[in-house]
Amino acid sequence: MAQFVRPGDYTPAEAMVIYSARELKNFDGKMGLIGIGLPLLATQVAKKLYCPNMIMIVETGQADANPIEIPISIMDSRLTYGSSWQMGDPEGLFPLVRGEIDFGFIGGAQIDKYGNVNSTFIGSDYNKPAKRLAGTAGAVDIGGFAKTTITTMHHQKRRVVEKVDYLTTPGWMVKKWPEGTWVRREELGLPGGPSCFISTLGIMRYDDETKIMYVDQYFPGVTVQQIKENTGFDIDVSRATEAEPILVEELRVLREEADPLNIYRTR
Repeated sequence: MAQFVRPGDYTPAEAMVIYSARELKNFDGKMGLIGIGLPLLATQVAKKLYCPNMIMIVETGQADANPIEIPISIMDSRLTYGSSWQMGDPEGLFPLVRGEIDFGFIGGAQIDKYGNVNSTFIGSDYNKPAKRLAGTAGAVDIGGFAKTTITTMHHQKRRVVEKVDYLTTPGWMVKKWPEGTWVRREELGLPGGPSCFISTLGIMRYDDETKIMYVDQYFPGVTVQQIKENTGFDIDVSRATEAEPILVEELRVLREEADPLNIYRTR
């Protein structure tokens, strides 16, 4: 009989990682381009529990990466250990434009109701930002050309917003250049699109017609009111159901196998 963990015996960040790993169940044998940080950690949990044949590519050119320790950056040589090949950034991103990447998995600093992601700067002026962030790396390529994109980040009102301060990674509504008007991504010939946003509070998906984010599942111990209070727009909670509880084995694998050194401070 499956054993469950009670809410309060794990952190919101651990919940985010574990539910993200569950989302990857359908990608066994598929190829994903994975961002560094919590997406990489969730991928490692998923490979150990649910999809051992998932092929993980990192933008810096590691194919079929399977690090025995969680790396701290995309330049960490631990990413190379166990990989099928090590090339460079172009080779890491070329499979995207060839249509070979089944899913992309990224983090960011902000996400808006259409799934657009900002990882560039916070503020209203690009030249005088309130805070400069890490930048795009491969996030724009992933969001533009993967067959689908999964996003994860902490759920806070300043992060889950009506409109991102800067559009780094395209979601469902993007700016058309040079006019600056917002159009559906397919009008620009972009394939794919975001499928879900997994936060520290729940799992959000996008309406088939409007492409606006709604709450699909809230985590045990979380209420839909908490999600509304921590979202920067009036998010639809009418379709929300409670997620299945976290398993003891899922938490054990995360803590003892995937990240025993707690590199990403999830606990």
